[in-house]
Amino acid sequence: MITLDKIHEGIARSLKTIDDLVDEIAKAGDDAAHFEAEFKSVYAKARLQIRATSKDKLTVDEVADRAHGLCEAEFLAYKIAENRLTTCREALRANQSRLDGLRSLLSSLRAAT
Repeated sequence: MITLDKIHEGIARSLKTIDDLVDEIAKAGDDAAHFEAEFKSVYAKARLQIRATSKDKLTVDEVADRAHGLCEAEFLAYKIAENRLTTCREALRANQSRLDGLRSLLSSLRAAT
C-alpha cells in the first residue's frame, strides 16, 4: 500500500536524482562543446590540407569525405559526447515527470484523507 511516507521518500529521491542530473548535464554540455570545437578545428584543417595537396580537382563532397576519414576519432568523440548530453537531458525529463506524478499522487492522498 502506498503511504504518505513512501511518497515523501520517493519525492526526496527524485529531487536528489534531479540535482545530480543537472550537474551531469552541465559537465556533459561542457564536454560536448569541447569535443565539437575540437572536431570542427581538425576537420577544417583536414579540408585545407586536402585541397592544398590534391593534384586532382576534387568536388566539395570528395573533400568532405576525405576530411571525415582523417578526423574519424575526433568525430566519434564528438558524437559520443553529444549523445551523452542528450541521454542526460532525457533522464532529467523522465525524473521530472516521475516527480510530477509523485506530487500528484501526494495531492490525491491528502485530499482523500
